Amino acid sequence: MGGTPSFSASRRYRRARRLHHNQRGVVSVVGTLLALLVFFTLFGIFLTQYLPLWMTDNESQFTAQAAYSFAQFKSNVDTQYQYPAGSPQTLGTPFVVSSQGIPLLAQPTQATLVFLPSTCPSGFYAKGVAGATAANYGQPVNSGLCVFSNVSFSNGPGGSGFYSQHIATGTLEMLLPNRYFASQEFYFEDDGVIQSQAQGYQIMTVNPPLNVTYQAGNLTVTSSLLQLFGNASTYIGQGSQDVYSHFRFSQTAVSNGLHVIANNSQIPFVFTFEIGTQYPCAWSAFLQKTLYGSGVPSASVSFTPYAGSCYNALGTSTVLTLKISNVDYSQLFYAGVQVSLGVGGT
Repeated sequence: MGGTPSFSASRRYRRARRLHHNQRGVVSVVGTLLALLVFFTLFGIFLTQYLPLWMTDNESQFTAQAAYSFAQFKSNVDTQYQYPAGSPQTLGTPFVVSSQGIPLLAQPTQATLVFLPSTCPSGFYAKGVAGATAANYGQPVNSGLCVFSNVSFSNGPGGSGFYSQHIATGTLEMLLPNRYFASQEFYFEDDGVIQSQAQGYQIMTVNPPLNVTYQAGNLTVTSSLLQLFGNASTYIGQGSQDVYSHFRFSQTAVSNGLHVIANNSQIPFVFTFEIGTQYPCAWSAFLQKTLYGSGVPSASVSFTPYAGSCYNALGTSTVLTLKISNVDYSQLFYAGVQVSLGVGGT
């Protein structure tokens, strides 16, 4: 009754057993493939959606840190030349030069920090310079290749006659080639911080100390000329880099116009501010805003707003000129600061 199974029955049993095991193997392979498919789908969503948002936030914070560093650098420089007796001879400002990255997935965005000292290759017109006249004293020989600023009073300190100061300003620049957030460029020139974006949008983020006030019929103008000099330097890396400002000199010029002894009165004078810059849109908007908020009668102002392209592919300068007449009092801060990148800079 319980005899030995036949040979054919044994073969059928072994075949059914093999088929049973093969079905389990197929299910395992299919399950693994489905799991991988789900993983790669989620990973693809992370790469295309979450990673850009994460890096956009990192680069946005990076841009905000750069803006803060430039504002702090300007504050340090202003303190040094306006209060030389009570401020350190040298101050350092840390600049964050790279954004945060995403481990294994996205490298940090590195900025380029550049200092270009005061340069006007052809110099300025003065006595003895070919082509110099009384009308162009203090003007650059080639304004298109010169980043400069010029301030003049038609009557200088103590009624001494025409007074003028001109400088090649120099610039501290930081270029942020953001990949996810909009790329940005920051510039510090003539004590003002400019932010440029997308080769067409420029704004004065921290204003230079050019103030115009008109109260009770009295017109007052305060301005500055800040010269940056030192060795041309460039820094590219990660982390942060200190930028040092070494205070060198400052002087103040004050004018009340021309005093008339006969009737003991003051004759108002003409104040002129001139800037040669590669960022005319930012400076033009700033000058317009300064005038509109001052209450100065339009008859006393001569200024033509800039209406050209904000981006100049040739890198030449645009000259903007502001003239204010009937000025009763004006004060000019004229200072020089040496800039260096890193502790070893000079």
